[in-house]
Amino acid sequence: MKASLVFAPPANPTYTPLGIATLAEYIRHKEPQVQIETLDLNISTWHLLADRSEWGRACRHFMQGKTGDFFDRPQYAAHQQAVMEIGHGLEKCLSSTRQYLEGGDLTGDLKEMLDYWATLVLQQDPELIGLSIMYPRQVLTSLALAKYLKSILHESGRAERRIVLGGATISALNPQEILQACSFVDAVVGGEGERALQMLCRGEAFEKIGGLSFRRPGRIVTNRKQETLSLMDIPLPSFDGVDLAAYLNPEPVASVIFSRGCMWRQCRFCAHNFSYSGYRRRAIVPFVDHLAKVNASKGVRHFYFADQYVDADDMKCLADEIIRKGLDIAFHLMGRPTASYTAEVCRRLYEAGCRWISWGVESGSQRLLDVCSKGTRVETIERVVRNAHEAGIANLVMMIFGLPTSCDSDLDATFDLLDALADVTDDITSSSFQLWGKTAFAANPAAFGLKITGREHFFDSPSGPVHSLRLFYRETVGDGTLRLPSGPLEIARWQRRQRLVGRRQELEGLSCEHTLLYTARRSAKRSPAGPVPLCDASM
Repeated sequence: MKASLVFAPPANPTYTPLGIATLAEYIRHKEPQVQIETLDLNISTWHLLADRSEWGRACRHFMQGKTGDFFDRPQYAAHQQAVMEIGHGLEKCLSSTRQYLEGGDLTGDLKEMLDYWATLVLQQDPELIGLSIMYPRQVLTSLALAKYLKSILHESGRAERRIVLGGATISALNPQEILQACSFVDAVVGGEGERALQMLCRGEAFEKIGGLSFRRPGRIVTNRKQETLSLMDIPLPSFDGVDLAAYLNPEPVASVIFSRGCMWRQCRFCAHNFSYSGYRRRAIVPFVDHLAKVNASKGVRHFYFADQYVDADDMKCLADEIIRKGLDIAFHLMGRPTASYTAEVCRRLYEAGCRWISWGVESGSQRLLDVCSKGTRVETIERVVRNAHEAGIANLVMMIFGLPTSCDSDLDATFDLLDALADVTDDITSSSFQLWGKTAFAANPAAFGLKITGREHFFDSPSGPVHSLRLFYRETVGDGTLRLPSGPLEIARWQRRQRLVGRRQELEGLSCEHTLLYTARRSAKRSPAGPVPLCDASM
């Protein structure tokens, strides 16, 4: 069996796809007779577009550290503009995917791009093609590629070759709709994909593969989910076969995941858990051994923890083991700002190499935090963010505006918190509340002043529509009338307020990988020599 795992555009050219790297590593360990390859069409496409102009090549060389000073902000800003222009060119090329999926003719630019991608995918003549969809904006591109590939396979007498969809965003779609609308897709994998991919590579019947959706005469079938695998049975990716130097980073940055799912799992707005089979975490020592191995074999010093968040107690144990092994690394993590992130723990994290934490703050209103079932306290949030700053760690504060039942006093409380944290915050993300099906807010919208009016529509094929689980809604005001969602208005008020005070965060506008590189550069690492571990690292 030959299998190709494909990551399609558009995505950031600094990101190394973790999902297909993890799946490929699993197959190499479990089914060594299978020839499996990973294809990052996204980074290949960025290089293709950059090479078409002198300024594009100059931009790529700068971002890869070959010319100029990557850490000089004026130089960086000038080249970042070029990156944005290349991205706009890519988006323009992909703008006609909807028309193609709805039965229209291929335009010149899209036809050229699909030809390019298909040549790369079919180069090794794979019997199984897996398209990994991580972001919603990859849906149309991946489906257009699937349609084009299937047409080529039919014309060349290879119609039996299978095209299967998977990835995190599948959990935010309806697999039955996809299979109804897209005859060129053979099956869809829901949830975690390791076991399903293994069985597909073995050539097992679709009926035996847990979590798989597929067609049978006159109907579409969705199998029950697979049993949940222990993370001990899923090897971490070695990034063998991945050219880390191809990405637009002056030094390689690798994504890693210590845990799957969410330990808290109670936030009423959260849709991130749909793609995971419950919360599990890895053992401390083997995970740190993996960091050390990638560091030694691939020259990677910078690691981006892609966990939904890492619990403070686990992070403390990881830090102790990193220090004990004397690793000279820098890393980012996502954190839930609870009291466990004490000043001592934050200092320990810094000593281990933590240079940047993304905090799920969401709101400065305690009432809204309780409505969301966030499980955090405003006063604790402020203390934790200050603890991290004083330890030398950069803070990204992630906010959600327009949360259900939000009013002016809630927004004022959020402004008060952000003002209080202004001197210890390096960047702030301001996203507008999105309502997703299967979440607690969607299960009882009326209780939170929401009226669902529709759902996100991707396209209409001749055989049917494809939607996502994102829901459109209106908010109910006091007299029972409906108004547009308040999120965009709250964000506009926040941005206007920022302009009035002339406030700009130091790390604003950097990609995740570049933020890690910048924060690691600006802060000299402390000595790796440390005290006796604070916890049992054998956990």
